[in-house]
Amino acid sequence: MGERPPTSRDLARLAGVSQATVSRVLTNNPRVSPDTRARVLQVLAETNYTPNALARAMKTGRTDTIGVFMTRVTSPFHAALLDEIGRRLSEAGLHMILWNIEHDPEESVAEVVQQRLVDGFILTSATYDSRLHAAAVASGTPTVLLHRGIDGLDCDQVVGDNWQGAYDAGRYLVEAGHRDIGLVTLAHTGNTSRDRDLGFRAALDDAGVKIKTSNVVTTGVGHADGHAAAQKLLSRAKPPTAIYTVTDLLAFGLLDGARARGVQVPDDVWLIGFDNTDLASWEAFDLTTVDQPVHAIVEAGLTLLRQRIADPARPTTTQLLPCPLVIRGSTANTPAKPTGKKSRTRTD
Repeated sequence: MGERPPTSRDLARLAGVSQATVSRVLTNNPRVSPDTRARVLQVLAETNYTPNALARAMKTGRTDTIGVFMTRVTSPFHAALLDEIGRRLSEAGLHMILWNIEHDPEESVAEVVQQRLVDGFILTSATYDSRLHAAAVASGTPTVLLHRGIDGLDCDQVVGDNWQGAYDAGRYLVEAGHRDIGLVTLAHTGNTSRDRDLGFRAALDDAGVKIKTSNVVTTGVGHADGHAAAQKLLSRAKPPTAIYTVTDLLAFGLLDGARARGVQVPDDVWLIGFDNTDLASWEAFDLTTVDQPVHAIVEAGLTLLRQRIADPARPTTTQLLPCPLVIRGSTANTPAKPTGKKSRTRTD
């Protein structure tokens, strides 16, 4: 056969079977005897045969490839989320194409969505003002939203229960005796930031604690933004005794900003983040934070996506996974008090 790649006809001749039998082996068709399958697989290994992906896609209508849309891939949380998605797709024998929508023009992304290059889409950065999620659903390609959801979108979604996680963080601070509390939040571009803000405020409201307007900082998403928030909140004659931030990355910046001012955490101020990224457990940060169950979110999302690929007409579902509070040194390792409070209800 020289330098020419072997064809299915070549494989059939070498294995002493028909081309149809070779095709059945390549597609894991059960209608092949174990002995015949073993003989074909041996020939595949000996010839280093790799099926043509385009030809397989044309025959089966599947590419075995999933398109992932993400932003801020360098942030600790999104990097962990991307790593978990890639790992789980690989374990399932699927390939991944990544689009960083932070840099790609929306027109280019919309064109990709319409081309049907993949079997399904995973969106991790849905926002109220982005048309991407609606375009993905409208394209007919099976789509699932992970981590960030959009109310009312006819699409499978798997998100952490950000409202309840934030509520538990607020209740924890109040039960520890804090009344002068700071909040570092984001503009509400999606359900995640909204619920992490509103859940925290609800806990304080239920306890009769009012957040001073001067103790609320609405800022950007980076470490530098958290650092600047520390300067604003901790430069006062009477700064807050505890601060909650809606992401770990903001909390890391705030912790470094506190150190720069000579403010000790937790001796002078308690600090709580949200996401429970790997860095939160490092001794340098030792951050109390609300856990975002990345592994469970990805596992549930991929299950829904594969079900959607197999059955496009099935009803959509939204799964809300628990976000427990993880207590560390930034709140003096003070244990939370059991309350027996029933699960929250939310009206969207």
